[in-house]
Amino acid sequence: MGIFGRSDDDVDDGGLRRRVEELERRVAALEWALRGAAGRSAAAPPVDDAVHEPVSAEVRQLALLGKKIEAIKVLREQTGLGLKECKDIVDRLA
Repeated sequence: MGIFGRSDDDVDDGGLRRRVEELERRVAALEWALRGAAGRSAAAPPVDDAVHEPVSAEVRQLALLGKKIEAIKVLREQTGLGLKECKDIVDRLA
């Protein structure tokens, strides 16, 4: 249900959903970087060139082993991204 009781997924929101999702990805990447900087050097999070998202070696390994569900769970915990975003990232890694 939407903010005003509507559940129309076809409503044109002027690209608002897309912009919000992009901002959520950016915030998650910044949070990732801050968490890493607190425990070690201020290096940027590992980024997969094909995906352009922060992806840990653990997630990359799980995806390559075909353990997509586990990889998605770990990626969500690490980045705070949504299920769909994580699934898309893991699908691109596999």
